[in-house]
Amino acid sequence: MTRELTGSEAAALAEALVPGSVDRTTETACYLKPEKLVETLRALRDDPDANLVHLTNLCGVDYWDHFEVVYHIQSFEKNHLACFKVEAWGRENPEVPSVTPVFHGAWMQECEAYDLFGIRFAGHPNLYRILLWEGYPGWPLRKDFLAMPGGLQPGLGEFAGVARRQEPPVKVIE
Repeated sequence: MTRELTGSEAAALAEALVPGSVDRTTETACYLKPEKLVETLRALRDDPDANLVHLTNLCGVDYWDHFEVVYHIQSFEKNHLACFKVEAWGRENPEVPSVTPVFHGAWMQECEAYDLFGIRFAGHPNLYRILLWEGYPGWPLRKDFLAMPGGLQPGLGEFAGVARRQEPPVKVIE
């Protein structure tokens, strides 16, 4: 069974290879500094002890005040998996460095995060929308994508912005 490295274990590997690369850790993830991201992931890929050679997953996360890009990287030889994250601040133009020079498989995954969250990847060879068309208005996986005036939230009865959800017509039986 593949062993998932803890945030502290992943941070120890990263710090040993690129001192000053770790921002902080959680129980399950290691947060890297954006300016050290590419260098650190390359070192983790090339180091025989880490051997994190396969980018299993790259995805975006919206936290209202910032975005995160999550990288799950795996070693087939060592049979372990590590989770690294990097933060992108600012809702107008969130940006992190592209890791396509390290993991070619990041190409389409970065395009997907850009397409759905609007996170830009500096240095990506050809960042474009892959699920939606160019000119599509907005980023559909952002929490504020369908924000509506008056505190209304999207849904079948509220999509037009004219009604709030009513309580369901049921009686409480005691």
